[in-house]
Amino acid sequence: MTLDQLVENDSGIIIKIDDITLEEQLLSLGFIIGDEIKVERIAPLNDPILISSGLNYISIRKLNAKQIEITKKL
Repeated sequence: MTLDQLVENDSGIIIKIDDITLEEQLLSLGFIIGDEIKVERIAPLNDPILISSGLNYISIRKLNAKQIEITKKL
């Protein structure tokens, strides 16, 4: 499952980031593989989405969210 498949208030655990550049950017912002990630908000036209991990919040495009593999947290 990828991050773009979650709806608002759903969470998951980051397993893998398929793009090395995106992975470096997210790691520098505090989004670490193995950590919980939550979809806070989705824009009215479904792009971008606001995600959080711990105290970190960023807005990410759906195109990039498709490159983040997660396991859904129930």
